[in-house]
Amino acid sequence: MVARLARFVPRHLQLFLVVALLALAPFHRAEAQVWNEQGDAGDLPGTAQTTVGNGGLTTINGQLANPSDVDMYCLNLDFAGASAICLQCVVIQGPDVWFFDAAGNGIAATTTCQSGCKQMILTVPTGTYYVAVSYDGMLPQSPNGPIWNFSNQPQRAPDGPGAPGPVVAWAGSPSVQPINPYRLQLQNFSYCASPVPVQDSSWGRLKAIYR
Repeated sequence: MVARLARFVPRHLQLFLVVALLALAPFHRAEAQVWNEQGDAGDLPGTAQTTVGNGGLTTINGQLANPSDVDMYCLNLDFAGASAICLQCVVIQGPDVWFFDAAGNGIAATTTCQSGCKQMILTVPTGTYYVAVSYDGMLPQSPNGPIWNFSNQPQRAPDGPGAPGPVVAWAGSPSVQPINPYRLQLQNFSYCASPVPVQDSSWGRLKAIYR
């Protein structure tokens, strides 16, 4: 098509047409599925790390920097149905996984290892959520106390004196056990935010050429 246009369009306009045609052509980009912790993720909704990308989010990789470190991530659920979270584990007293709504209220926790996974099966409305990882023994606190009681159990709803109530701190006696670095496997979740598009500089180059 460009070759045909070249016979009828003045040479000084050919570059402009090529750039315009390329801008109109479909553009496909591979969408990442993995989020790697950037620096140290915060431990509360106000400081949680925002996952950024397009499409589904299937894996979060992170590391607990010290025994009292807690990593919290913001993610979205836009799937009307069951979703799942699996924190890879090797021992019961390894890192635990916690799940909160957009206001920081506890929804579910899994603090025991079964078949290599601390797993949650969730049926919650679409929206924004937070997932957190801490060493076993570090418990989320609301203004009224622990949101969950300390015990190693499969998935359970908040059962502590601080429930209901938003997480405002973490406290406890952590047990440092593997696996760390940790890996969260996610099903039916997506990134918390989309990347900011980079403005195409083609028009700026054209103005520089033909001004």
